Amino acid sequence: MNLPKLSIDNYQFTILVFILLVIAGTNSFLSMPRTEDPPVNVPGASVIVIFPGATPIDLEELVAQPIEEVVNELEDIKRIHTTVKDGLVYVSVEFYFGGDAKKKYDEVVDKVNGIRGTLPEEIFEINFLEWTTSDVVILQLALISDKASYHELLEEAEILKKEIQKSKGVKSVDIKAYPQEEVRVSLNFPKMAAMNISLDQVEQAIQSNNANIPGGSLKLSGKNFNIQTSGSYANLEEVKNTVVNSFRGRNIYLKDIAEIALTYEDQNYYGRVNGERCIFLEVKQKDGFNIFTIREELQNKLTDFTDALPVGMHLFTVFDQSIWVHERISYFLGNLFQGILLVGLIVLLALGFRSSMIVILAIPLSIIMGLFVVDLSGFGLQQISIAGLVVALGLLVDNSIVMVENINRYRFLGYSPRDASILGSSEIGWPVISATATTVLAFIPIIMMPEASGEFIKSMPIIIIATLVMSLLVALTITPLITSKIYKNIPAEASKRKMTFIERKMQQLIEGPYRRSLLFSMNHKVLIISIAVIALIFSLIAFRFVGISFFPKAEKPQFLIQVNLPEGTNLDKTNQVTMDVEAVLDTLSGVSYYASNIGHGNPRIYYNVLEKNYSRNFAEIFVQLDDYNLEEFNNMIVTLRKHFSEYPGAHINVKEFEQGHPIEAPIMVFVTGENLEVLKRISEDVERMIAGQQGVINLDNQMSKKQIDLSIVINRDKASIYGVPVFEIDKTIRAAVYGLGVSKFRDPQGKEYQIILRMPFGEEISPEDFDDIFVKSLSGRQVPLKQLASIEFTDAPSRIKRFDLERTALVTADLEKGINLDEVMNPVIEQLNDYPFPKGYRYVITGEVESRQDSFGGMQIAIIIAIIAIFAVLVLQFKSFLQPLIIYASIPFAVIGMIWALLISGYTFSFSAFIGLISLVGIVVNNAIILVDYTNKLISNGMSLKDAVIQAGETRFIPIVLTSLTTIGGLLPLTLQGGTMWAPLGWTIIGGLFVSTFLSLLMVPVLYQVFTKTSR
Repeated sequence: MNLPKLSIDNYQFTILVFILLVIAGTNSFLSMPRTEDPPVNVPGASVIVIFPGATPIDLEELVAQPIEEVVNELEDIKRIHTTVKDGLVYVSVEFYFGGDAKKKYDEVVDKVNGIRGTLPEEIFEINFLEWTTSDVVILQLALISDKASYHELLEEAEILKKEIQKSKGVKSVDIKAYPQEEVRVSLNFPKMAAMNISLDQVEQAIQSNNANIPGGSLKLSGKNFNIQTSGSYANLEEVKNTVVNSFRGRNIYLKDIAEIALTYEDQNYYGRVNGERCIFLEVKQKDGFNIFTIREELQNKLTDFTDALPVGMHLFTVFDQSIWVHERISYFLGNLFQGILLVGLIVLLALGFRSSMIVILAIPLSIIMGLFVVDLSGFGLQQISIAGLVVALGLLVDNSIVMVENINRYRFLGYSPRDASILGSSEIGWPVISATATTVLAFIPIIMMPEASGEFIKSMPIIIIATLVMSLLVALTITPLITSKIYKNIPAEASKRKMTFIERKMQQLIEGPYRRSLLFSMNHKVLIISIAVIALIFSLIAFRFVGISFFPKAEKPQFLIQVNLPEGTNLDKTNQVTMDVEAVLDTLSGVSYYASNIGHGNPRIYYNVLEKNYSRNFAEIFVQLDDYNLEEFNNMIVTLRKHFSEYPGAHINVKEFEQGHPIEAPIMVFVTGENLEVLKRISEDVERMIAGQQGVINLDNQMSKKQIDLSIVINRDKASIYGVPVFEIDKTIRAAVYGLGVSKFRDPQGKEYQIILRMPFGEEISPEDFDDIFVKSLSGRQVPLKQLASIEFTDAPSRIKRFDLERTALVTADLEKGINLDEVMNPVIEQLNDYPFPKGYRYVITGEVESRQDSFGGMQIAIIIAIIAIFAVLVLQFKSFLQPLIIYASIPFAVIGMIWALLISGYTFSFSAFIGLISLVGIVVNNAIILVDYTNKLISNGMSLKDAVIQAGETRFIPIVLTSLTTIGGLLPLTLQGGTMWAPLGWTIIGGLFVSTFLSLLMVPVLYQVFTKTSR
């Protein structure tokens, strides 16, 4: 191994290289983007079709099925999930991981646009949504005033929007919760019928008088002059004076048959903060930008804007992600610095000042240079990457500890500092490289994990691998370089090494209890191996009491309250229920403020909570608490759930934010089939199965909800006799009730407003209003609608869901905190398997069950790959198949420690715990590698097998224990303060490493003696 000698002889070049790497790493740290969570680009897209006034049955046939069929032609589709409700179709297309997410989104857009001409012309809008967790709102502002008009609020909001959009890192600014202004033409249908004026004539008159056709140009006297035509409407008076027909020799103007006014559209979204009316501004950032830089730039603009607001208006910050990013990063950096202090203290007490400073130097060098690599990989600083630094912290000094210990051993054998540095580092070089390689190989498969969970966690293994490789480089170059320069020669008469207090105690431990235990174990091999096997079996049995979970709660001082009313409920009723919820929040201490969204979902302020679209029977309230206290928070959630469960006529759910990739609910059961009534019956049975399990909350079955529709039943025979096409009836009804956009009016300031034809009803329409509607026959006569159709109240499905091109019923539910998913779902699955499903009907379980299966399945593959790859490295190093198996004996001991650590700490085996287990595979074998390698060297130097095994154990005892203690010390702050997300990972590694370290010091020598053949 010539690398240490090269670095010592060329120390100036070595130092220069490291200085450049440190500068690059420092620059990366300062410029890396900061976010709360890593971006996850799931390959998928959503198609949102808005078709006001259309029923779910019609939309399913006319819109949903054609889109599903054309999208289904694409490759790698995992599932297609469609929701159809009044006036809205939502088609979600999810692809298998592994493809280009952006390309898949573009393919969906192209397919749908390709059939746009075959879809109904009445479709108001088609939107496309690309799936990405980075498309979140970083700043939500509320412009509040109970006195100012929406027009005044919007004018001020537009000013602020333009200022915010000038910031480089801002992706978009949306203004919401206000009604659009429109030019409403309220038609008097009886008057129109008396003058024989049809709806088509009014529409054509407005369109022809509002056309803006360029007149071209004219050459005159050597110059060109543009010809200006009369153009579009200049003011509302011109709209009112539009000639629509003539009657008895005089012109009939639009104002003669209609009331024309600039007014607001029907309200479909109310916004409030603490009960005060407002409109919202939502700011999103571009990828790759530092949120703190954006927020700092915006702060001055917000201050200037606030100072200039009219009296009676004020700006309120509802959500500021930079606060939570700062809190998260500070929290994890705090864990990191605490870990550094603990590791430094352990090394200082064990090795003394001079040696400990050399070892501790590896920490900042490795972290800073590792961040440079991470920055090149495109990752920023967020909770996952910083948690990766914390996990790597204890491992960073392992190589340097082993290196310094071996160099010191040669010094006390009489070698000069330079020779000791070269000999000691050369001897231990390959074992250190192998140990680092095995740890790295354990993390590489995590990078390749499939599904959203793998994407979510990817920055962690990358930052661990980068820092570990850098720590290896430091141990092989800088560490021997510094020891050769600052260590002093030990006088020949110095027969005994000066030891620190900790070293003396550890030496006493080696020469006393450890030596006796090792000799006993080697003399009673069968007994020791039997005890180890029994302990493993007993631990595996105990694992069932640990439980399995996926991702825990987010533990944030925020939550959502969702108000769901029966389909068909109008916005005013939803608003009234929301005010009742607000009244309850006003009485609670600890609530800082709340923001209400009535008729729409709260903006996407958390990466895995999607924004819900417009719905008159839905409201969502974002609640911000003063601070987060686990016990008080849980008590508040339980109290609110109990109180709102008794609210009559509404489902009011209290939802906590959760970690992990987006899923609609932990429990999701689809029942697929064709007949809606059969689906309704089966889904209600499934609902009862789930409701019977303890700990289920927010249970919802949309199929069980029906709405009452007002059906216009057309007498087709009469319509044929009168010569009235059915299409003309449908169009007239739609125009009269919902409104028909026929053109646009632009005011002198350039702002555009839709010109809407509609009946002159107030906030509500009554069945009697239909008596005033007339339709045009083919002969041009106006025929009363009541002669051609009757009005009936009918039951109709509130919404239709489709799953993989089939109709489906979906039952969803959440779980109370602390309830294990398997305890709920296992009995439900047993009942579903015994349920007599009719032919053509089946159930599919998704939600957390499916996500966990996908993620854990990928992790199982990752751990198998890691084991095989590590085994291959060990075979190459030791030129043996038996010795790698001896080293692998450390892994079952780690499993024993992991199980009991989780059981004692009370945490379940979660996603992060599985990451900890994979990490353990690479970490725990390092101690065994050092033991086996040194034993091999002693035997090759002529020592007997038994003596070599004993001496190797005693010689490597201190570095093995020290490296384990530093790893545990580095993880302790994250473990004790990391909450339900990171504590399981910490306890997994700490428990597994603790048990594995001490059992390996006994079991590896025993197994080495059993399976190694030697002539001595």
